[in-house]
This record gives sequence, C-alpha cells and structure tokens, in this order.
Amino acid sequence: MKLLRLAAFLAVLATTSLMASAKQDDPELKRDAVSRLANAHDASLSTHIGRVYVKQAALKAARDLLGERGKLAGLQTILWNMDNAEWQGAERELMQGVDQLIQDRVADSSWVLAAWSDLAARSLNAEEADEIAVHFESEGGSLQRQVIEWFVGELTLQTYTFTDRLRYGVRGSEEEMRDLQIVTYERKARFPSIYDLTKYPNAMRFASVDPGVRYVKKMVIEGVHALHVHLEDAANQARSMIHARVGLIDPYLQRVRGNR
Repeated sequence: MKLLRLAAFLAVLATTSLMASAKQDDPELKRDAVSRLANAHDASLSTHIGRVYVKQAALKAARDLLGERGKLAGLQTILWNMDNAEWQGAERELMQGVDQLIQDRVADSSWVLAAWSDLAARSLNAEEADEIAVHFESEGGSLQRQVIEWFVGELTLQTYTFTDRLRYGVRGSEEEMRDLQIVTYERKARFPSIYDLTKYPNAMRFASVDPGVRYVKKMVIEGVHALHVHLEDAANQARSMIHARVGLIDPYLQRVRGNR
C-alpha cells in the first residue's frame, strides 16, 4: 500500500514537473518574455555611437576616393584638398543619401533591440527571460540595466576608437559627435546612484547567479558583436553608395584643372 502511495506521489510530481517544463518552454510565453526583456533596454548610447561611426566611415570613403581621383588627374594636394570649394562640392555629391541611410538603419533603435532580443531568445528560456524582465522593472534592476547598457556602449566605443574607426574632430561629423557626447554625459550623470547596489537584494542576486550572470556575459560579448555586425553592414552600404557615384567627381576635377 505504501508503495502504491509512493508511486502515485512520484507520478503527480513527474506530471507537475512536466507541466512546468512545458509552460516554461511554451513558444508564446517565451516570445512575450523576451519581448518585454528587450524592450526594457535603452539603446540610445549604442545608436548614437553607430551614427558617428557610419557617418565617419562614409566621409573617409568619400575623401579617400576624392584623393585618389585627384592624384590620377595630376592634381597636387595644394590645389585639391578639403579646403577647396570644388572638393567640397564633389564631396557633397558623393555623400548624398548617407544621412538618410543613417536615419533609416542606425538612428532608429529598433535594430539594436531586435539584435538583443535574438540574443536573449538564444540564451534564455521563457522563465529566465521573464525573471530578468521583471527584475528590470524594479528600482535596483532598472539601475542594473543601465549599467549593462553603459558597459555595452562603452566597450563598443572603445573598440571603434582604439582601432581608429571612430575619431574625434572629423570635419563633417560634428553633429553626430555632439549628440553622442550629450547622451554620454547624461548617462554618466546617473552613475553616482548606481555605484552602490548593495541595498537591493535582488540586484545582488542578479549579479551573482544565473540567469543574471549569464545574461550580462552574453550582452557584453555577443551584444557588442551584434552591434558591430549591423553597423559594419550599414557602413559598407554607405561606402558602396559613394563608390557608385564616382563619376560625379569629374566635373569638379575639370574645373580645378582648368583654373590652374
């Protein structure tokens, strides 16, 4: 009789476990949890870094092309350079459409959230994604979320800066750089309240065990990589647009040659 009761208890336990597992892995529940998690993030810092990078990548492509065409035309740099009005006119021709490309593919943060949503979907189950999404709604969790976004943005910025793909003082990218500096200062201003999270037990737990630890690692490594992949694709599209307009340089070169 005892064996029968034990068997019945184990059967109920197994059924409950299976039901919980099925609920945990339910696709609809997971989509909802991942969506709430991704949409909790503020991608402003990442998008502003992207705006600067793609604009500067396009400017570099245009100026490299202008320099090459001027050299082929036999023009010395004293005549054909960025201060020359004809160079500037040709550069404007080459850069047509770049700002719109940046607006469409970079300035709108939906691409960042989509990338991070995919990362969460691959890294977490429904229960874990829900746990983090709920955590980010709390006071301590909100502060912790901002720290994650800062680390991802800061690592992205350092990577582009140290590899000379993003530079300060590039003529033509002043607006994008100013906007990046503003959003960076705004984020930094919040940090005095984020330094000590020990008064939030849920924040301490998030920082010490999974799924919090796993999510942070994924965001810092794969989250940054996802940003890079998208931004490089956008930059390559801008470069292709510029090279496709190379024929527009010739009239400007001819006028400089005629004025020598």
